[in-house]
Amino acid sequence: IYPPIRTIRNRISLIPRLLRTLYFNYKAIKKVINYIQEVKPDIIHTNTGPIDVGFKAAKKLEIPHVWHIREYMDLIGMHPFPTKHNFIIKLRKDNNYPIAITKGMFDYFNMKNNATVIYDGVLKKSSTAFVSKKENYFLFAGRLEENKGIANLIRAFSDFTKNITDYKLYIAGDTRNLSYKQELVSLVKAHNLGESVVFLGMRDDICDLMAHAIALVVPSLYEGFGFITVEAMFNGCLVIGNNSAGTKEILEAENLGLLYSGHDSLVLVMQTVVEKGIASYFPMIMKAQERATALYSQEQHVDAVYTFYKDIVDNEKN
Repeated sequence: IYPPIRTIRNRISLIPRLLRTLYFNYKAIKKVINYIQEVKPDIIHTNTGPIDVGFKAAKKLEIPHVWHIREYMDLIGMHPFPTKHNFIIKLRKDNNYPIAITKGMFDYFNMKNNATVIYDGVLKKSSTAFVSKKENYFLFAGRLEENKGIANLIRAFSDFTKNITDYKLYIAGDTRNLSYKQELVSLVKAHNLGESVVFLGMRDDICDLMAHAIALVVPSLYEGFGFITVEAMFNGCLVIGNNSAGTKEILEAENLGLLYSGHDSLVLVMQTVVEKGIASYFPMIMKAQERATALYSQEQHVDAVYTFYKDIVDNEKN
């Protein structure tokens, strides 16, 4: 992918940074090829979309390559080099076998018969929890990044509190971008939410936080899969999600959560959940938990990937 362009300095130095990236990728490909010739693998598996070192090494040595596509890439600021079209052509090469983590991603990159959809394995089937006594807070969990839509959530929560005052918004997660974290803190202060919005930082009790929350809110515009959505489902937590990308795909098909579109819609959904009472959503929560263990367990993921490997090896032999 192209180096990021966020500042004027980034723009001025784009070409040197791009050349540096291409040079180090070239060296990486040579090192990977040497290693492949030593260990002689049946398959090379690249576990992320923006890196093509494994793809090029596999092509050079005529070894099957599995390319695990987990990101919408250009929609979240990662632009394929030299073009998206060129990236799609790579995905369709004869020795390449892409895995899309959602059907939406499969369609977005216009994948063909050499590709498959395998949902991520989030937790073990036995890793479920359900707490009937919920506490008065909504939860956001994830990296504090602009594309996660946290600022939109804070604004919606501000309007929510104009009518309902005894709920809090917990924001769990950390960031490398300290200036963005400060933007969020300033936004909270600007809306006089200092006592209602709590930044929890990194937590090792996220499952417990989910189990006791009124709902997890997923405001991301282009969530590739929605790992955190599925974690909430495992932990008996209602999910309120932006009506887009991976979040929509997980929740919409079988009505496993509540989707919203835009600011007013999110405010209304949060208000409705509180007014109706969380107990009225328990059947939805239990159904979501059941589907999560069936579709998104680590066990099913391992089985699906292993079966895909076997099919590739058998295909290559034939």
